[in-house]
Amino acid sequence: MNLMARILNFSARQSMRLRVAWHRRKFIFIERPRHKKIELGTNIVFFVPVRGGGKGVLRVGNGTKFGFPMTFRLGNGEILLQAREPDAEIVIGENNLFSNNIALCAVRNIQIGDNCLIGDSVSVVDADFHEINPATRNRSVGTVKPVKIGNNVWIGSRTMILKGVTIGDNSVIGAMSLVTGEIPANCVAAGVPAKVIRKIEQQ
Repeated sequence: MNLMARILNFSARQSMRLRVAWHRRKFIFIERPRHKKIELGTNIVFFVPVRGGGKGVLRVGNGTKFGFPMTFRLGNGEILLQAREPDAEIVIGENNLFSNNIALCAVRNIQIGDNCLIGDSVSVVDADFHEINPATRNRSVGTVKPVKIGNNVWIGSRTMILKGVTIGDNSVIGAMSLVTGEIPANCVAAGVPAKVIRKIEQQ
């Protein structure tokens, strides 16, 4: 590798370190005063901007990474972690990898376990955000049910996970799926709505 290439690589690494530090500090500075509580573990990396805008509780476990520099993104790849109401809670475990342009929005509770892989443009919500009746559609957030995603779950790109969903440990959700119900552990599910395709055999 010639000198110019080494200089460029070094500059790129330094620039990345500065951006990661800036995204984290900006998130803490802006979001901590607004929320009831924010708990961040150690070695959490912010490769892209992370925004909250809620009032509840955010808990993120050690080693979780937000954003993936080498994949495509829309705009700056911003991730939304919104515990919208004062009693809302988003709990993210340890060593999870989030790609870009992901949105988690909780009125009550969203839980994600450890060692999960979350693809780009995934959305997870625990409410309808509107009532169905046309006369009262804007009166409330409608039906609210907590979402729980287990450990070592892989969620493919552009998947949407709706209220009341439970996804068991080790399962895989295919890209562009719409998850509306319970997905058991150790299986592959996909489709609109997502259905179990096959079991995953443990090695």
